Amino acid sequence: MTFACDARRRSFALPIALGLLLASGLASSALAQANQGIDFTKANTLGNNWTTWIMGNPVTWFFTTAFVIVGIMAALNRAPWAWLLYIIIGAIIAMPVSTVVSNLNSFL
Repeated sequence: MTFACDARRRSFALPIALGLLLASGLASSALAQANQGIDFTKANTLGNNWTTWIMGNPVTWFFTTAFVIVGIMAALNRAPWAWLLYIIIGAIIAMPVSTVVSNLNSFL
């Protein structure tokens, strides 16, 4: 009984797999032809402007506020000191140190 059930599954799996292979091949060739005429400069400009803005003051304000709040919480034994380290590591990953220093200097 189980062998017959497995044989039926195999008989359906082969045409489905071949159909998916054929569909992916046709879709990739159609997408390759469609992408040749698309101009992405406006989207790239928008993305670069957004990244430049978000890496400026909003991120600096966020990490500065988080550092102060978690520092006070850690000093009062309400949070582990490792959280402060995680915030520092997150700030280093989120933006380079030169950006942090220049933004903090612009606030002062």
